[in-house]
Amino acid sequence: MNTSEAMANPDLKRFVEDVSRALTDKLTSVVLYGSAARGEFHEKTSDFNLILVLEDLDPATLERLTPSFRAWTKKGHPVPRLFTPHLIADSADVFPIEMLDLQNSRAVLFGKDAFAGIAVGRANLRLQCERELRTALMRLREAYVECHDTPAELKRLMTSSYTTFVALFRGCLSLLGGKVPLRNAEVVQAFCQRASLQVAPFEVVDHLKRGHPPVEDLKKIFDAYLGQLRLAVRTVDRFGTHGGE
Repeated sequence: MNTSEAMANPDLKRFVEDVSRALTDKLTSVVLYGSAARGEFHEKTSDFNLILVLEDLDPATLERLTPSFRAWTKKGHPVPRLFTPHLIADSADVFPIEMLDLQNSRAVLFGKDAFAGIAVGRANLRLQCERELRTALMRLREAYVECHDTPAELKRLMTSSYTTFVALFRGCLSLLGGKVPLRNAEVVQAFCQRASLQVAPFEVVDHLKRGHPPVEDLKKIFDAYLGQLRLAVRTVDRFGTHGGE
């Protein structure tokens, strides 16, 4: 979804107009990122993820956003992220995965492109990839304890975690070098190939996320999915700071 396509959406257009009126002297840019910016927006399952870049984040400035934010979230949209230009520069070392994702796919809906030319350190990227993979895997196991005997909840656990792991795989592919695909399925295929993982368990979860019925018992699907994620963590643990294994 490019800028003109995004601004054809009435919710996005209204929100951008509202915040630009509310913060005429403070708003640097409004940026769309995530699935919509990558061209993978699905009406029933995707969100409009936005970043507002402001001159400052003082309480008085934030208060001016309240009416537009309330109208936006009332329609079911997630709360936009808030940055300043200095905060963007200072955050590249602690949020390298997110910054790389923004570099690869974004649509500037208002103002200038505040995310052009961000430098991401490889050592910081490798550390975040491993830490967040381990954290996501830990939370997946913990959640399984509570929902394994409820099929609907188990299905929701796998499909909701899928997007998180795909985002982390994008960061891992950046570590290995080369062009990172935009579409989720292509990211998973590329990472599995580079990391010598089986792609089938991820494809099954992706099909579940798209509303297809399960091809086998959900516990078997989870077991295969978990197994490949464990191998993914071990593989990333071996990544060197120069992109090798």
